[in-house]
Amino acid sequence: MIYGRNAVREALRGRRRVHTVLLAKSEGAKELELKLAEWIAEARSGGALHGAPPSFERLTPEELTARLRTPDHQDIGAVVDPYPYSDADAMLRSHGLLVVLDGVQDPHNLGAIIRTAEGAGAGVLIPRHRSAEVTGTVVKVSAGAAEHAAVAKVRNLADFLLEAKKAGYWIYGAAADAKSVYTLQDYRYPTCFVVGSEGEGLGRRVASLCDVMVSLPLAGKVESLNVSVSAAVLLYEAVRQRAGNPARAGQE
Repeated sequence: MIYGRNAVREALRGRRRVHTVLLAKSEGAKELELKLAEWIAEARSGGALHGAPPSFERLTPEELTARLRTPDHQDIGAVVDPYPYSDADAMLRSHGLLVVLDGVQDPHNLGAIIRTAEGAGAGVLIPRHRSAEVTGTVVKVSAGAAEHAAVAKVRNLADFLLEAKKAGYWIYGAAADAKSVYTLQDYRYPTCFVVGSEGEGLGRRVASLCDVMVSLPLAGKVESLNVSVSAAVLLYEAVRQRAGNPARAGQE
């Protein structure tokens, strides 16, 4: 299940079917139902409404909180199909800009990274184990961007990075102690950024497969940035560079 207004709206416009919309019987219920009708019409006109329109279930706020297992629902949730993960091999061929997450287990960080990656036109790769998955919390934190983003699971990150190298990608690992500053690299070719877990950084094997380790210089007293912030800085440096030379931005 998913929850939150942006999450439900984007799910209606996205790739998976929304079976049932759960609504709280609250003071703003009428206004929310009008918005929901607009979202459904918007999805239908865009050709994104899959199957029959969703049914509706009205619950007390307490019942909705219990059903969704969170009070952070903004009076709306939905029963949806399982999340449609993308194919990693297809992503290698089509994107040209990727971010690989090595052991990122906080769903809030995953959601924030997915939101940034979708905005940057980048694909997201996560391992099948030792990683957060795309859950209702992740969709909520991403403001619904997860419903449109390309997110793939891979069995082994090291094997994927080897395949990325064969496909012509340059692999850039993020590390606080790296000697090379991230702005000194050329990201106009197929680029794969690798960011590590909140506490441990990149695993040794994954780090060994990076072509270049880069750092984000810090002027204050903090020793590192949140992983989602680091990913955003790296991705949008690539976007900035490619905006000036789009002919080299994709696969060659």
